[in-house]
Amino acid sequence: MFKYKKRILFVGMPDMAYVCLDAFLAEHINIVGVVGPKKNHVTYIPFKNFVLSRGQNYIEYDKLTDESFIKQIKDLNVDLAVVCSFNYKIPKVLLDAVKDGFVNTHPSLLPKYRGPNPYSAVILNGEKESGMTLHLMDENFDTGDIVAQKSMQLLSKDTMGTLFNKFNMMAADMHIELLKKYEKEPFKRTPQPSGEFPIAPIYQEEELFIDFSKTSSEIDRLVRSLNPFLLARCWYKANLIKVLSIECYEASSDFDAEYGEVVQITDEKVLIKVKDGLIAITAMQFGSFFAGSSKDFIDIVDPKVGDKFY
Repeated sequence: MFKYKKRILFVGMPDMAYVCLDAFLAEHINIVGVVGPKKNHVTYIPFKNFVLSRGQNYIEYDKLTDESFIKQIKDLNVDLAVVCSFNYKIPKVLLDAVKDGFVNTHPSLLPKYRGPNPYSAVILNGEKESGMTLHLMDENFDTGDIVAQKSMQLLSKDTMGTLFNKFNMMAADMHIELLKKYEKEPFKRTPQPSGEFPIAPIYQEEELFIDFSKTSSEIDRLVRSLNPFLLARCWYKANLIKVLSIECYEASSDFDAEYGEVVQITDEKVLIKVKDGLIAITAMQFGSFFAGSSKDFIDIVDPKVGDKFY
């Protein structure tokens, strides 16, 4: 039996959709339909099976503008749609098919970091905090009125992956709190301010590569901002290395070396020259040979002082 009368359409894609949908069902929110990824998406079958295993109404579509799909949504008499991660722009005809609109989940403190990759951008730019924003959707990306917002301190070891998981949990809690209030009264809407704010675009391939002429902290932020979904990378003897983590060191002496050059090798670390000191790659995927630690790299590859990472 549902604790809530409002009829909710759930729209989402894994992994946030897994976390939020289960949380909604545990709270007995009145989910009248679930819209997931397109049929050609890698998560389509597993997510559909997940939804059906929960006894939910999974709604198929080919295009979000299809008349038959829009009719299905209208026939459900939906009060509100909740979007928990969705890769596709929702067209106006679908936005208009729901009484009180669509509430989107955006993992940044809007209006800062609009765009598809706020998880990475806040780490790369050295922000001290980020957060979650729930906002009503309009025809543009991430510009609609804010209905809830919560901040979170960023930790020095946070990665794209740790933020992804923290925000999934935060999203579920924030939506449930918002839906409880929605049962009793309309949303309090706060328009987003106008102006120029940092954005969170999709990374281009060349932006994934480590520039060893940068500082150790800049390189560390790049590596953490891409781990584990995109991964920072570099070359070593024409082999591609995907970097999961590094350690940073102050140089104990003024090494006469180029940026990216190996200046010292210990039993477990390969120390590489960067702008303000040294770094060691501590976890990596090395070409097609192995995934492992810096000690694995030393034992298997046998690097030498003077070798170059680039």
